[in-house]
Amino acid sequence: MHSTRTSYSGFDFKNTKGASLSQTGDANSALTDHSMQALMRIGVVRAWQTGQVVLSRGQSISTALLLIEGRLRVSVTTLEGEEQLLRWLLPGEISGLSSVFAESTYPADLVAAVPSQVLHIERAKLLDLIGQDATVAVDLLRILGLRINQLFDTLADQGMPTLEKRVWATLERFARFNSVKVPDGVQLRVNQSDLAQAAMASRQRVNQQLRRFQENGLIRLGYRNIVLLRS
Repeated sequence: MHSTRTSYSGFDFKNTKGASLSQTGDANSALTDHSMQALMRIGVVRAWQTGQVVLSRGQSISTALLLIEGRLRVSVTTLEGEEQLLRWLLPGEISGLSSVFAESTYPADLVAAVPSQVLHIERAKLLDLIGQDATVAVDLLRILGLRINQLFDTLADQGMPTLEKRVWATLERFARFNSVKVPDGVQLRVNQSDLAQAAMASRQRVNQQLRRFQENGLIRLGYRNIVLLRS
């Protein structure tokens, strides 16, 4: 992003520094190597093809899911029947912990965005591992804490009073966990349809807003990606 604050239509954009973003977004959202290896020893790997539903919202589950390879789409459907993208699950990230620990249902729809390899970890084996390995237990608590913070970020984005603020906040949120560094900024691996769902607006309106951002030198639009520019 630009080193100075840029005012646009009354909105004072925040400074987003690419240096604060890791090569795969927020590196803290992934498990440590120690935890990964420990979980690999007790889980079973399953392959999921593009478009397959791994979990449905409201489904009872007894396994946590650790993504080994690929990308999973996490979304919910609104009362109006529209899909709202929440985030992507990336390699090294685990999902379903809160549902498994609380013995409750899964709160979202989880769909394979690309062919993916997922480690399924049964509740009994996971609890046994946590009882034996405090390092893994602390790591999983850290992941749960991050998920709570991400949930509040999402709720805050949705509460933005204008479309431009909501789209910009969504871009920044995606940059934290689904981006790669490029010479002039950070590249978000997101298409405009997904961004529109996440920002709870039509694709046409979001496209118009993105083009205004581009005209003001804040972003660069590409094929299935958006670059947040920095000076």
